Amino acid sequence: MSTPSSSDFLGTPSDWLSLAASDLAAAQDLCLNPRVLPTQAAFHAQQAVEKAIKGVLLQHGIEFPPTHNLNTLIVAWQRAGHLWPPALRDAGSLTLFAVQSRYPGVIQQISRAEVGDAIKIAEKVVSWAEAFLRPPPASARKGRRAARMTRPIARR
Repeated sequence: MSTPSSSDFLGTPSDWLSLAASDLAAAQDLCLNPRVLPTQAAFHAQQAVEKAIKGVLLQHGIEFPPTHNLNTLIVAWQRAGHLWPPALRDAGSLTLFAVQSRYPGVIQQISRAEVGDAIKIAEKVVSWAEAFLRPPPASARKGRRAARMTRPIARR
């Protein structure tokens, strides 16, 4: 039996981004609920990052293994010749919340402030993914086209 790859996953890159946005919203909402353990909110922040990166990798035709390890996904992006944005350098740190946070006694509870940090990282990664997967609004496309049409031609 062979190891599944990204081509075995169902759905489009946009489907993955929708799931990422939903996990991000869940993390944001759960963080505000005092009855929810902080690691549960952090789990959804990690899931948002994972799904956003997988959507971008699929969009670019980059193969990746079935994994929750964000660093593995980031390396797949880099091995394909792409720069991982410096502003997202902490994204891999959320890998801890993928599995360990779901089981008692594996990791200690984190603070609400730490969950807030995880959510900020997830927000940045989801925004980065949206830039690849969602076309700009029609008004922005028209503005760029108009700018290209009115730009003076460089003479040599």
